[in-house]
Amino acid sequence: MTKLTFYFNIEPSRKGLLVTIMITTITNEESVSLFEKPIYVTNVKPRESEWPERHINIPPLEPQPQCFEPEYLSWYDKYANFSVHASNSPLAKKLAEEMWLAFKGNDLEKAKKIFKELQPLKVVPYEKRTAQEKWAHMMVQLPGDIGGPNKKAIREILSEKCKGNILEAMCGFNSYLAPSPDRNVVAMDYCREALERYAYPERPRILFDLNSINGRGIKFFQKGKFNYITICFGFQYLYRPDAVFREFNRILSKKGRLYLVENPVQHYEDMSCRYFSPESCSYYLKQVAFKTVNVEELPIAEKWERGRYYLIEAIKS
Repeated sequence: MTKLTFYFNIEPSRKGLLVTIMITTITNEESVSLFEKPIYVTNVKPRESEWPERHINIPPLEPQPQCFEPEYLSWYDKYANFSVHASNSPLAKKLAEEMWLAFKGNDLEKAKKIFKELQPLKVVPYEKRTAQEKWAHMMVQLPGDIGGPNKKAIREILSEKCKGNILEAMCGFNSYLAPSPDRNVVAMDYCREALERYAYPERPRILFDLNSINGRGIKFFQKGKFNYITICFGFQYLYRPDAVFREFNRILSKKGRLYLVENPVQHYEDMSCRYFSPESCSYYLKQVAFKTVNVEELPIAEKWERGRYYLIEAIKS
């Protein structure tokens, strides 16, 4: 099943008007099924780095051909010009050398067999990965990360404000909500690797991509289910903030609150799809029936940090 969605929007920003034109498609059947029932993540993995970012091209072959030999260059680009993880480098180098010698000896059947053995060792270069693949990659690299120098302050602020049933959306593997008997937290993220390493695995953990809403909603959450919803440093990754906030408005209880903690410079540039400003965020919230929107600058930035921290509070009427 494939769905094509066209989206056009004009919004205010500090530098004038920001025009957004976006065409999205949904082709993954699992993504479609997410609208029908929640996918719970139950696996728990240790919060320690599983493997470092060490992807390298296959080293020079031995015996080395002439560097500018056209036949070798053509062969290398077609069959051996790819990255492998450093731990697989010796094996990949050995197989590539055997494949080259078989190719030179005109033993194409052997070369083809070795080529098949090489395929599982290949990795997609980081710069060619999707945003979700990059995020998953970071989750197994950085689980020791504590969420930056201000996590404790943000956690205290949100924990003080939020009680009852809470949705911690776009949570990653950290949590900005301390455990408490008067706090029932549901964690939600689009990255399975993050949820497997989430700080409090005893909480329900739901795999769901907010960017897949496209106006269809999160049907597995009933109207008015949550007293609070939180997002920390996620606004800049939302394709359709209006669709997400509209659904949040539906699943919030009367007088329920949505809290966003954001910093304009705290995001991954290659994965973000918009810039945060208090004005643009407030614009989207008011556009979908949050009549009361409060913006507060949080005095928690370290002297060496760039950017300011903001707490956006949207109250459901």
